[in-house]
Amino acid sequence: MKFKLQLASIFFALSFCTTAIEAQEYTWRSEFFWCKLNPGKTVQDVVAENKKYGEFSKSQGTQYMQAVMVPMHAGDQSDYDYIIWGSWPDGESMYKEWGSYANDYEDWTGNQDEDSSASSAGKCFHQVAMFNHAVAHNRIPWEERDQRTPIQFSNCKFTKQGNLEKLVKQYAREQKALDAFGFKGWGSHVFVPYLGFTDEFDADYVAMNHWYSFDARADMAQNYQSFVEANPDFEKEQAKISSCSGGNSFILESIFNNFTQ
Repeated sequence: MKFKLQLASIFFALSFCTTAIEAQEYTWRSEFFWCKLNPGKTVQDVVAENKKYGEFSKSQGTQYMQAVMVPMHAGDQSDYDYIIWGSWPDGESMYKEWGSYANDYEDWTGNQDEDSSASSAGKCFHQVAMFNHAVAHNRIPWEERDQRTPIQFSNCKFTKQGNLEKLVKQYAREQKALDAFGFKGWGSHVFVPYLGFTDEFDADYVAMNHWYSFDARADMAQNYQSFVEANPDFEKEQAKISSCSGGNSFILESIFNNFTQ
């Protein structure tokens, strides 16, 4: 199921976010929904329900993927049980998919009240959209990946001399160093606010790190300090660009992927 998004003011100028940044892999659009389970429902009920929306998306030919994140170590979780994360490969795909949802989904389901149905697995109450810059990855074969994987987010602010272009270049240098050290099965993204944010959000971007398996995460946790000792200037260079705080971790599970490119 997809939920109606209440759009707020644009947090950053569109031109800032869509300018091509050297060294990044790609820029997607992403949306996040904070949600509560309805009584008697589980996250797997959410996955089964949202797979039906994936069938609709596929029938419409829209390029859209969706995953669910369950808190692992994420601080106060009293307001939500899970987060739905949807992505499109570009802005055109984003608004075509939203258009199909707004104009065709009710007819496809034959149920105009599905979002408020008591039988729904959950209800979502906070939604935002962001620019999703993929900045570094070390991918492993599909057969080595877990079905459910670890993912972490931190809110970050640029220093006076820091900016997105410098940050992306720093991630590229980090990837070379991490690869040379032998770390495998990880990725890094930078999320820049787009829609749905208020002045209470006091960050320039959100840093995301993910791993394709818990073994890959465990290996980096065990050996990262040795990496820092072998690369003593790395953290100093990062500190010149930005600072991050408030890390939260989740368990990520893919629901569907209708990308055709």
